[in-house]
Amino acid sequence: MTGRVERVAPLQLTLAPVSLGCSLAVQQQLTVQPPSGSAQTLDALLEVDGQSVRLALFHLGQRMGALSWDGQQLQTQLSRWWPAQLSPVQVLSDMQLALWPAPAIAQALPAGWQVQDGAQVRRLTHQGQLRVEVQAVGKDAFEIRYAPAAWSLLVASPGGMQPCMAAQEAL
Repeated sequence: MTGRVERVAPLQLTLAPVSLGCSLAVQQQLTVQPPSGSAQTLDALLEVDGQSVRLALFHLGQRMGALSWDGQQLQTQLSRWWPAQLSPVQVLSDMQLALWPAPAIAQALPAGWQVQDGAQVRRLTHQGQLRVEVQAVGKDAFEIRYAPAAWSLLVASPGGMQPCMAAQEAL
């Protein structure tokens, strides 16, 4: 055994919008913390209904990009300010990992991947190795930590990791 960590491509979830289990429209604040360097804060508008997922990202009032996922095709409109290292499909995947029900995620996972879901934390593992952890931070926020890369993403979002409960309470 050489002690090397096997490089595994990040999992990219592409779940059906309807599998969230509710419709919602929320304003979020995202704070991206790279392994080295300073954090960057973005604003996001997330809308989900039975037909599509729509996400728009803003920085300092300027629209950086918009994503629309209908369960089959991802459409993107990215400005020149969109970070080249940020994959739009990975943004969609991260939101789905944090917000969609664990059974919907588990059904979509390829062989070797597993989701473990608890009251305050969700873990995504590949062949027993932690890859991503989503931790509740109070009732209206969550943090996504990427184990191999030491990146983190703090998301302030109404309802935190349980947006459908918050959407029902708002009715």
